Amino acid sequence: ADGRGREGDRGPAGEVERAGRAAARRGALLQTVREVVHGRGLVGPRPVGRDVETGIDRDGDPDLTAELPAQALIGAEARDFGVYIHVPFCRVRCGYCDFNTYTAEELGGVSRSSYAGEVEKEMAIAERVLAGSPRQVSTVFFGGGTPTLLPVSDLAAMLDGVRSRWGLAPDAEVTVEANPDSVGERELAQLREAGVTRVSFGMQSAVPHVLAVLERTHDPARIPIVVAAAKRVGLEPSLDLIYGTP
Repeated sequence: ADGRGREGDRGPAGEVERAGRAAARRGALLQTVREVVHGRGLVGPRPVGRDVETGIDRDGDPDLTAELPAQALIGAEARDFGVYIHVPFCRVRCGYCDFNTYTAEELGGVSRSSYAGEVEKEMAIAERVLAGSPRQVSTVFFGGGTPTLLPVSDLAAMLDGVRSRWGLAPDAEVTVEANPDSVGERELAQLREAGVTRVSFGMQSAVPHVLAVLERTHDPARIPIVVAAAKRVGLEPSLDLIYGTP
């Protein structure tokens, strides 16, 4: 709008500026996540009264009268019904990532063990909001973060929550994102047994020095190993790649 285009974003100074903006956004989100996990935010004890944006009573109970805006329902029955489940935990934060993700250290050592239960609470709200919809879920996507940092039993419990509330279409695609170094054949087999149909590996690059620049932790030699393992247990593998890296 100022006529300068994006020239100012190029070069080292632009990289520093972008990194600063990303850090500021992460800082604000981090405080919210701390409040949620410690029980002082969306799902914890709060003064009596309802948050009109979340539909949750401030005493922690879902509000039974919460509903979608009218415009969100227009043509809804003709559209596919997809569920995205975000798992914000990472073992290491990559410098290029601007998603809502956190390491255990950033969260002050908070355990990941309670996360599946918190997602179940959000599903309970969504179930009430979407009450009466005849649609089954056609896609479920576990993204992150690194969903496979959670035990497979937690991922299975969240998927069971989707299945029990809305049902899965017979040809539903259920995807879990994974780092190549966060799963082995045993975990992949457990995911398939739980109902997962596809795994998306964060390969990003096959060049070691590029992976180092991106702050990725896996050995590129592991990619064909986990892809072959996924195929053996009946999962459809896919690979995330980044181009234009330094």
